[in-house]
Amino acid sequence: MSSKHLSWKRTAGLVLGGAVALLGVSVPAAAAPGPDPVNPQGIKMYGAEYAPDQCLFLRQLHPAEQKYRNVNNVPFTYEEAKFGAEWFDVACGQLSFTVPFGAQALVDLTAVAELDCQGKEEASIGWCGGRFLVNGSPTLPDNTGRPDSYAWDSAKGGANDWQANTLAQEYVATCRESANQQPCVYRVQLQSRLEAGATSLWIDDLTMRVDVTVAPVTINAGPTTP
Repeated sequence: MSSKHLSWKRTAGLVLGGAVALLGVSVPAAAAPGPDPVNPQGIKMYGAEYAPDQCLFLRQLHPAEQKYRNVNNVPFTYEEAKFGAEWFDVACGQLSFTVPFGAQALVDLTAVAELDCQGKEEASIGWCGGRFLVNGSPTLPDNTGRPDSYAWDSAKGGANDWQANTLAQEYVATCRESANQQPCVYRVQLQSRLEAGATSLWIDDLTMRVDVTVAPVTINAGPTTP
């Protein structure tokens, strides 16, 4: 065989080998991991699509209305062994607002998150309570000392029973006492508690909303049952 033919075969072999090598690299990329059909929290993202862990505080202030938003995209499990049976602070669940001296404000407090409350058994009657405190005081409806705390999520359902749940409460802030007639500062804290046999609470993708409307507030009592 002539040297010309040998040279051509070597060139063709190199080209073919390179093409095979390229195919060998591209095939795994096309088979990148996708969503886990059983656990949607198992979705994997790569490169620029991967959002960083974030606890963010947003606010928009107007003379008559203040808007505060907290968002947290990091999942965390609050377990009985560490947090016990008392109320505990929820991560990224704190903020402060002000009310002018001599003024009154209606405060709307809301927390929405993916929750998974678990008990000792799948049919557990326990629940994971939720509440807001403002300067350490309860908000409305007030369940202080009562056995029926707000059930933010039920422990019935077992593991991997995550779903969106909402907590909504109200507070009336009246600024009567302040040094040098400065605006009163109020600290909000979101809390939860493991109730009646609940053993853990998993929280993810929390959005906390606090709206403060400065104006006189009227409170009237009504019947508590039909």
